[in-house]
Formats: sequence, C-alpha cells, structure tokens
Amino acid sequence: MTVFVSRSGWGARSARSVSTNITPANGGVTVHYVGSGSVAKQNHDQCAAQVRSIQDYHMDQKGWSDIAYTYLACVHDHVFVGRGPGVRTAANGTTSGNQNWYAVCGLVGDADAIPENLVKAYHSAIARLRGAGGAANRINGHRDHLSTSCPGERLYALVKDGSLDPRRAAVPPWPGIYLKYPPITRHSSVTTWQEQMRTRGYSLTVDGAYGEESKAICVRFQRSKGLAADGIVGQDTWDASWR
Repeated sequence: MTVFVSRSGWGARSARSVSTNITPANGGVTVHYVGSGSVAKQNHDQCAAQVRSIQDYHMDQKGWSDIAYTYLACVHDHVFVGRGPGVRTAANGTTSGNQNWYAVCGLVGDADAIPENLVKAYHSAIARLRGAGGAANRINGHRDHLSTSCPGERLYALVKDGSLDPRRAAVPPWPGIYLKYPPITRHSSVTTWQEQMRTRGYSLTVDGAYGEESKAICVRFQRSKGLAADGIVGQDTWDASWR
C-alpha cells in the first residue's frame, strides 16, 4: 500500500504564499521527472532529503513560493506531499497548465528504470487527486504543455499508453459478501476496501470493521460515481472503488 508522506514528515519549509486559484476539473494531472541522468535513490532514507533539495532549488533559485509540484513519487511506493490538492502549481510551464493541471513528479531521471513501485505510487497520487482534488481523468506529460524533454521517454511512454492511470490497476476480486452496516461487518475484505478509500483521499479508520464511518464514506463515494447511494459495498461499488 502506498505511503503518503506529509510535509512535516519530509521536513518541508513553510510556503511563502498559497494560491487556491486552480481548476483541475478542466485539465487533470501532469507527469514530471527530476531531470537527466540517474537520480533515483536506492535507499529510501535518502528520498526525503532529495525532496527537500528540490524545494530549496525552487524557492531559493527559482524564487517560487514553494516546491512547484503537487506530489512527488519515489521508487519505493511513497508519495511526498508538495503543494497538495487544491493548490495551484508552478511546475507546468504555462498559465493554463498551472491553472488547470496538477503536477506529480517522479523522483527519477531519464536514465532510470521505472519500477512497478513507482507506477503504484503514481496510481495512488493520481487517484487521490481525482478523489480529494477534483482532477479530471486526463493525464499528460510536461512536454504536452511546452517544449521540454520532461518527463523523459520512459515515463512519457507510460503516460501515452495509459499505464499511469489508476483505472488500469488490477481490481481485486469482489469477496462475494456485502459490506454493510448495521450490524458491523468484520472481514479481511473490509480492510482492503478501507485502504483503497484512504488511497482515494477519504479520511477513515482502517480497522477491518465496516461500521457507521465506513458507511458514510461509502455513501459519499457512491454519489460521486452516480451509483445507488445505499451505503452497501456490493460488486458494483467494489469494482468502482478501483476505477
């Protein structure tokens, strides 16, 4: 399961200013990389320092108010919170790009392989931006906004073939039981579903018990998907949770 690292978790500096003037429902999510060469950290303990160095460069050399990206994803299936959902980016290179598109940077260079754990991190980041951030379903590369090599040939190939779209992730088989309340449903599949809702940006306790809180989240999710809002996780709601 992807781990989201808060700003305090990676030691972020405070932003000088924050703009919520962003309309991602008109765009989606733009994919970036760090740059040329091999930059992926084999030791995950080094990733937070790498994110801090990117923030320092953006604030001290570029003069921006904060790190430019919405999220940064590493090859260890961790997502570092940059500006976060609902905040205008500074990474996409054009006014319309920053207005309408979130920015997710993979902590890789053009010489690095793209491991499955990085793809998983992208899936989780993009799913959360669609859920909590209101992003449209479109995904593009930085080079689609202006002339640049970013996000490199390997990542851009995954953009073009749809591999970074979380809807392409495998849907675990429906467990064959209905998750509902009352009474409380306790089953291993409840944990699986709760973890997926957390990945999508919903705030709930992952405890394997489908109770009042889980039902309320289910109703919100069903309404967002145009499903019958009965608060019961049947096969349609289960499958939609991964789409």
